[in-house]
Amino acid sequence: MSLKNAKPIFLKKVSIRTRLTLFYSLAAFILLTIITLFLYWETTNILYKANYQFLLDEADSIQYVLRTKPTDLNTLKQEVIELPDKSGDSIYRYFIRVYNENKHVMIETPGLAAILPADKLFSSVKLDKVSFRWYSSKNTKYLVLQSPISLTDKKNGSIQIMLDISHQHSVISDRKILIIVLLVSTLSSLLLGFFIAHRGMQSLYVLTDTVKKITATSLHRRIDPNSLPKELDKLGLAFNQMLDRIESSFVRLKQFSSDLAHELRTPINNLIGETEITLSRAHSIDEYQHVLISNLEEFQRISQLIENILFLSRAENPQLEIQKTLLSAHDEIAVICDYYQAMADEKNITVTYEGKADLHVNPIMFRRMISNILSNSLNYTPAGGWIRFVITDLHNQHVQIVLSDNGIGIPAEHLPKIFDRFYRVDSARSQHSGGVGLGLAIVKSIVDLHQGTLSITSEPEKGTRICLIFPR
Repeated sequence: MSLKNAKPIFLKKVSIRTRLTLFYSLAAFILLTIITLFLYWETTNILYKANYQFLLDEADSIQYVLRTKPTDLNTLKQEVIELPDKSGDSIYRYFIRVYNENKHVMIETPGLAAILPADKLFSSVKLDKVSFRWYSSKNTKYLVLQSPISLTDKKNGSIQIMLDISHQHSVISDRKILIIVLLVSTLSSLLLGFFIAHRGMQSLYVLTDTVKKITATSLHRRIDPNSLPKELDKLGLAFNQMLDRIESSFVRLKQFSSDLAHELRTPINNLIGETEITLSRAHSIDEYQHVLISNLEEFQRISQLIENILFLSRAENPQLEIQKTLLSAHDEIAVICDYYQAMADEKNITVTYEGKADLHVNPIMFRRMISNILSNSLNYTPAGGWIRFVITDLHNQHVQIVLSDNGIGIPAEHLPKIFDRFYRVDSARSQHSGGVGLGLAIVKSIVDLHQGTLSITSEPEKGTRICLIFPR
């Protein structure tokens, strides 16, 4: 297994809490390291600047004595011998040496010759400017200043000042404390990161426990988004929306199963009853033929029911692709109206259609949709009524088809469910036989497959209006 594949597998097996802890600890370690290195550098810089300034101040003091009191040897001796000699008991010892114009030693702090020979002038450094050098002797670290100095108005010499910085150097070089502090801080950040990550994930644990309690019998449960942090607020809302869809689908599926069982039970019971009666005694050939014809009608009804259910099942497949053809809505509706003209003539119903528009639809589905709404309207329009199709080109890449009638109408409380499967309005509409409540459900599925819109308005005893809008 390659490293490229190993990384995703590793991340999958590591919990979010562990990841957050590691990321927090790594960030803290990097930040602490940067801060520690910066403080170490800044402290070292401050110490060295203080040493440089001390040497410069001593050189200025010697220069001041030589300028103001060139013949006062006691004052010069005090500055070069006595004061440095007193620093021998201190961890910051320093030594001074003054050269004349011939580079011979005029005066120096006792003990300096053993550390730095008198002839140890840094020849590589010009004596006309101040310079600093590091110097080591007998495991002792020194910072040396070498600078030109005015002896008199016409004579110039030079001065060397050595500062013992062994103690500072040992403190700076000993990084054990820094490493220990860094390790302790990193370990503390690791523990603190684990605690913070655990506390931060607490809301997710509560969400998980809530989800575990939601079962098929408790789909009404919801998550309170206000109890979640802002990062999980949208997740809680999305989960509630998902539960709404699941609950709605579950209720519809339960109702669909109940309605389907009811619709199948009636014809099957008719078949069983009629067959049992027929088998109970002998019958003539005509009677047997009558029974077979009756059974055939029930079989056809079951077959039509199954066909409709299969169509709705296929229509709900999101991957279903339909073949569309450019056709004339006026011509297609005219053909269907002619087909149903005999049924309309029996009830003395006038069927008319007007308007023209072309649109891309599946021809078979389009005809089935128009047939369903027209047959439904014919079933519930009283004798002597009228049915009208109006086709309108909306000039916005859409075509509108409106069916209106002056039938018995639909009560307002039934309109939201009129396109549900097996849904049939009671009272007057239930008296008309023939359908099983799938016609308008199929219409809605066909409209949805074409990315169209469907709406219905109706008033009892005044009629119904169905509006279909299709993209051209």
